[in-house]
Amino acid sequence: MKKVLFFYSFLLMGTMLYAQPKNLSSTSEIRTDSLKTARRAKTSAGRSKLIQAADTLTLSDYMMSIERVNDNLNSIQDSAQLGFESVRLERRINDIANDVNLIRQNNRDRHSVVNIKNIYLYQSFASTLDNDNNRVRSRVNLLYNRTYNAKIHLKTVLTDSVFRALFTEKNIPEVLDKRLSRLNRKWLRTDSIVKASIDTINLLKVNAADNAMNLSNMLNIMDKKLDRARPQLFGKEVNRLWQIQKTNTLPRDTIKTTNIITSEGKALSYYISQTAGKKEFILFLGILLFIWLFFKRKLLRIIKEKKTFYEFMHFKYLNNDPVFSLIVVLLCLMPFFDAYAPTSYIATEYLLLLIAASLIFIRKAENSYLFYWFSLAILFIVNTLTYLLIESSWIARLWMMAVHITIFVFSYNFYKKLNQQTQYYRLIKPGILVGIILMGLAIICNLFGRFSLSGILGISGIFAITQVFILPVFIDTIVEIILLQLLSSRLKKGVEETFDHAYVTSKFKLPLILFVMAIWGIMLTSNLNIYHSISNSVVDSLTTIRTIGSISFKLISVLLFFVIIWVAHILQRLLSFLFGETGSESEDHTAVTKGQHSRLLITRLLVLICGYLLAIAASGLPIDKLTFLLGALGVGIGMGLQNVVNNFVSGIILIFDGSLQIGDEIEINELEGKVKEIGLRSSTLHTADGAEIIIPNGTILSQNIINWTSSDDQKRVTISFSLTGKELDANMVNDVINTSLKTIPVILSKRNHVILYTKVTSETLSLNVRFWSKIGHVDQAKSEAMLLLSAAFKAKNIGFK
Repeated sequence: MKKVLFFYSFLLMGTMLYAQPKNLSSTSEIRTDSLKTARRAKTSAGRSKLIQAADTLTLSDYMMSIERVNDNLNSIQDSAQLGFESVRLERRINDIANDVNLIRQNNRDRHSVVNIKNIYLYQSFASTLDNDNNRVRSRVNLLYNRTYNAKIHLKTVLTDSVFRALFTEKNIPEVLDKRLSRLNRKWLRTDSIVKASIDTINLLKVNAADNAMNLSNMLNIMDKKLDRARPQLFGKEVNRLWQIQKTNTLPRDTIKTTNIITSEGKALSYYISQTAGKKEFILFLGILLFIWLFFKRKLLRIIKEKKTFYEFMHFKYLNNDPVFSLIVVLLCLMPFFDAYAPTSYIATEYLLLLIAASLIFIRKAENSYLFYWFSLAILFIVNTLTYLLIESSWIARLWMMAVHITIFVFSYNFYKKLNQQTQYYRLIKPGILVGIILMGLAIICNLFGRFSLSGILGISGIFAITQVFILPVFIDTIVEIILLQLLSSRLKKGVEETFDHAYVTSKFKLPLILFVMAIWGIMLTSNLNIYHSISNSVVDSLTTIRTIGSISFKLISVLLFFVIIWVAHILQRLLSFLFGETGSESEDHTAVTKGQHSRLLITRLLVLICGYLLAIAASGLPIDKLTFLLGALGVGIGMGLQNVVNNFVSGIILIFDGSLQIGDEIEINELEGKVKEIGLRSSTLHTADGAEIIIPNGTILSQNIINWTSSDDQKRVTISFSLTGKELDANMVNDVINTSLKTIPVILSKRNHVILYTKVTSETLSLNVRFWSKIGHVDQAKSEAMLLLSAAFKAKNIGFK
């Protein structure tokens, strides 16, 4: 009975879904009578076939049909079940709603001082929430489509012809009856899951749409606030300073100050709560730096104790204040993460930076420098508190004017004392000049009633001046970290010779200077409340698609292309320094170090190739355009770049072939010397005279090369001389030669020397003596052998020539 009800309920549902009303006129019935007759004939024939098919169905056919329906129901359940994904989406939608309410409450505060920075802060977070909400809505729509398709599938799951024929059977086996009962319960359960999922998703869609509407309204309100704030900021807020004003009562001033503190406190609390999980990079970097410092503490102690020996490294910060130097490095990076932070947050963060820098300057700076630095640090604190706390009363304006004038005077006096011998003169001088100009503008704006603008210019000026003093510490500390790691790697290898630190410093200082200029610019524009506009303009300019002919590109892709290539060239040139492989020219090259240098050359080549491939990928250049460029390059090679390509390919062959290695003593084309470098275009040969000969790789590969150190570093030395005397005994001559050569330390005793007589007379002997020495001691061995043999034969009254 159950199976019959189950079947007819679905049959009724299918009839309601697919049945259509028939409203045919009598005229149409007459016209289609013949067509109906034909259709009835076809239908009767089909039914007879269906009955025949049903009569031939077996138990296994019914079982397979039930199995197919069961599998379909399982698939529908899997598609309709939401699981934890809907919980996460619901939680995120609720979080967005709570954040929207919090921004709305914080945005209701009003006070006379225009605080565009906080408006930009809330606008930035609201835009982020809006983008996040759009992503959530997209995910909810995907879930809805999946669940709705499951609902449609559920309505058609029982249309299987064999499954329907099962209900026309009068005698159904018990095993099928049990399976149908279980299938009925599963269908009901699946239908319940689908309905619940549809209801849940509909609720999520409603809440997400409500968030989207609230965020749209909020962003619109913030745009209007900014439109009103800009004219107010640049317009006349209060009377000119010399005009008579009524003194505000104390209770009213207290209320205003309280409103400012409350508003700033809300902005600070909201910013900290929203960005607590976004400082992982700085935290992770800080942990790595201090772990690295812990392992290098012994080496720093050695450098401090042997100051004279390690004076060539010019350490100024890590050997005296390693902890505070690393703190300065970490805090200098914060503007990249806190461009929209409230002024109170940035000021607190920057105060910690001033404290760390001051503790470093106490040991390193001169007294006159310290005086100006501590004066500016104190004025920074006073000016920041003034900007954050006071309103536009006449007394407050006088106080702000006095603070700005004091900063202006101190900065100008220090600016006049700067000279070109000051380290980072070209970096410090423009920064102080910008700060002085901003302070002058702040004083003028205060005089003419632009109180809020005066505060913004003043806080920006003092930040610009003090930050430009600290950024050189950041640069030098990063360079010292690299040099210390280089020294540590070399000492682990047992190489204690000095190295060319100036080369490493010069390669890293330019990128670091550009980096700190970006930090300084972000801080300045953020304090001036123009970072939002400038960053959006820069991003739009860099990401706008431009077209030249048939080629479309973005400036950001072009910039990434050149930057990646630049970085790849720097890394491949400095890789030997970073791993402690390159030392002084007098450093001996053993078979082990030669192998290391060869592997290093291959690594440098791979870095360069990967850099170019990554640059091409970052440029977004289409493959068809790349083939066009390769074709043009092929034409260029055929017309005039054969030598360049020949040298490049020859360099790759030399690197991978291994016939030449760094440190090998070779002779090529009447040139003799030690291989100093194998590059991609040319190789460098260091001669005994101190000259460096640059030879194209194609020339090397096409010439016969004599490699004295390919398998070992031993070379046979031959000296020729004549002996004269009345009685010359060959045995006595051999003893003198053997005894003399054994006393020379640079002659290898493991390999026997050879004495050859080329001419023998009664009073004359001509000899060739061959012995072995290391390739670097050949001339020394030859000289010492000639001197010792001359003295030994002179003692025997035998002439030596």
